Amino acid sequence: MFKRISGRVLGAALSLVCVTGHTQLATQTSPQQPAAADPGVPELRLRAGKAYENKDYEVYRQSMSKLHELRPNNSEYMYHLVLAHALLDEKPQAFNLMLLMQRQGLSYDFNQSEASMNLRKPQLYSYLNDLMIDAGKPLGTAIPVVTLAPDVILPEGIEWDASRDAFLVSAVRSGSIIAVSKDGTSTELLKADESNRVWGIYDIAIDAKRDRLWAVSTANEDYSGFDTTDRGRSVLIEIDLSSMEIIKRYPVPIDGLPHNLRNVTVSPKGDIYAVDGVFPIVYVKLASERVLRPMAAYKNLVSLRGLDISDDGKLLYLADYEMGILVINLESGKSASLAVPDTLNLGGIAGLYYWNDQLVVIQNGIKPQRILNLQLDASGRAVSNVAPLAVNLESMDYPSYGTVVGNDLFFFANSHWASNMESAKPVAIARTVLSDAPVIIAPDARKFMKEYASKKGGGARKISIPDADVPKESGSGEEKKEKDGTSGNS
Repeated sequence: MFKRISGRVLGAALSLVCVTGHTQLATQTSPQQPAAADPGVPELRLRAGKAYENKDYEVYRQSMSKLHELRPNNSEYMYHLVLAHALLDEKPQAFNLMLLMQRQGLSYDFNQSEASMNLRKPQLYSYLNDLMIDAGKPLGTAIPVVTLAPDVILPEGIEWDASRDAFLVSAVRSGSIIAVSKDGTSTELLKADESNRVWGIYDIAIDAKRDRLWAVSTANEDYSGFDTTDRGRSVLIEIDLSSMEIIKRYPVPIDGLPHNLRNVTVSPKGDIYAVDGVFPIVYVKLASERVLRPMAAYKNLVSLRGLDISDDGKLLYLADYEMGILVINLESGKSASLAVPDTLNLGGIAGLYYWNDQLVVIQNGIKPQRILNLQLDASGRAVSNVAPLAVNLESMDYPSYGTVVGNDLFFFANSHWASNMESAKPVAIARTVLSDAPVIIAPDARKFMKEYASKKGGGARKISIPDADVPKESGSGEEKKEKDGTSGNS
């Protein structure tokens, strides 16, 4: 989860290669060509940290501005960019960004940092800052239904198995699949060992119609039985749901690079789609084929997470932890970013689920942590309405993945990824009702922006007043020209 960074620790924190632990694709430069002029995210973070420590606030602001441009959904970059503008006494720019953050429902208290002192005199600052503090108040409901056993470490995948009347939970640390009844009774159904060549299990997907369970497994340090000779190997596993016998393994094609199949889903036709958490690659195993193959790679994405398919099997939705949601037309192969209003921040999505012409997203890499319903328009490629299910509840500590059962979402309310494993609490499964989400009615801060701009002269008049919230297409101009809202992106 993103954590606020202020004072002397800011430079050290920004010098880290990655806020959220994601691996980024390395760019290679030909010996005949000079290195690329534009720095990447790691270099910009280092540059920003050093500039802050040296009180070179111009470079600090330039670096944070570029980071925000590259990662517009990263709320921590937005927070630091506001502080950079404040340090340079750039009030209009700071207030514009604070307004955007407030309208996106982000929760930050800029009073916690002395860097915001230049902003505090105008009433507009207090109004916006108070609204953002209020955005962190708990909202919605999430009722715990069962707590996993303490020895279930790093649970990632969860499905409801109607045939067993139990949740199936996959654990990375033990490489296990466990049946968990609603009274908390657990039964281990499968466990990794040398004979079955299974490693840490990141996700599972049930295809009840074909009596199949699909699992994605990776060999890395998170798995207790990790052997360095297997490093970076990843596999899709076909399992008989009734007997839990492994039918076939579909390894990621060997290319000399490390991989981590992280999430998996099943289409109505029985096709299997999985995403790589290391490289932005989507893999497919068609029902008519006996091999796992790369379907597409997306150079502009960073860290793929949850995915799901529309009920008609035509659209595949991919969540990228930094870049939002990508929509792929499985018939044409064309893709485009999900069109969203400016008031919706899609950063930090782990779980993503298609339900009743809506997308349900679990955001743990944003502040506040939240679960949202995104109502889709008729095309399925744009968000027409946003409603909260659960926001910053006491039970939510880095919520991660879930499963939709009827009109309910059952999800891991807490996670071990953001915890010290020695003091980590057992993971609880909580329930929220999808049909109970209210429509968000955001306070109208635009009136205060207009009042501030009208009272001040000069640069203050440069404050921009947002128009009505209308979903905007993202991506290239070529993508927008497509009648179906998509274009090639592989």
